[in-house]
Amino acid sequence: MSTQQPGSSGVEATEDQGVRQYRYLLATAPLDALVAAHEEALAALTPDRRAAVLDAVQRGLVAGQRLAPDDLPAVSRLLVRGEKRSPGDFRRACDPTTLVALAGAVVASEAAFGLFGGYAAWDGEDATPTDAGVDHGGEPGNASDPAGAAWALAHSHTMSQQPWGGGGF
Repeated sequence: MSTQQPGSSGVEATEDQGVRQYRYLLATAPLDALVAAHEEALAALTPDRRAAVLDAVQRGLVAGQRLAPDDLPAVSRLLVRGEKRSPGDFRRACDPTTLVALAGAVVASEAAFGLFGGYAAWDGEDATPTDAGVDHGGEPGNASDPAGAAWALAHSHTMSQQPWGGGGF
C-alpha cells in the first residue's frame, strides 16, 4: 500500500512514474491523440491484459458491456472519454499491474510523442471533470458561452442596421 504525503490532495507519494506520466497525458493531451495512443497501446498488450482493461472500463465507467477486448478503437474511445468526463474512475477500477502495463504502453506509443511539454511543471492533480452536455454544467457564469457570444455578435448594433441604407429588397 502506498503512503500519501502530509497535506497532499490524494496524489500518491510512491506512484509509478509511468502511471504519473499517463495521468499527465490524460489531463492535458488532445482527445484524438489520446485515443490513438490508447489504440496503439492496447494493440501492444497481451490478450489477457486487453481483457483486464476492458473489464476495468466496464466496472469503472459502467459502459462497454457489448465490446470485445479486441475492439481496440471502441475500447480506446470509451476509456479516454470516460477518463475525461470523470478522471480516475477507470484507474481506480483497474488492477494495478494492468494499469502500469497500459500506462507504460500509452506513454511509449508513437501517438504520445511530443505531448510532455509541460510535464515538469505539472502539479500532479487530475483534471477537473468535464461536462459532456452543451450547457456548460448548468451554472451561469462558470464558463463563457460560445453560442451566446456568437449570437450577441450577430445581433450587435452594427449588424442591426438596415443594409444598403435601409432600402427594401
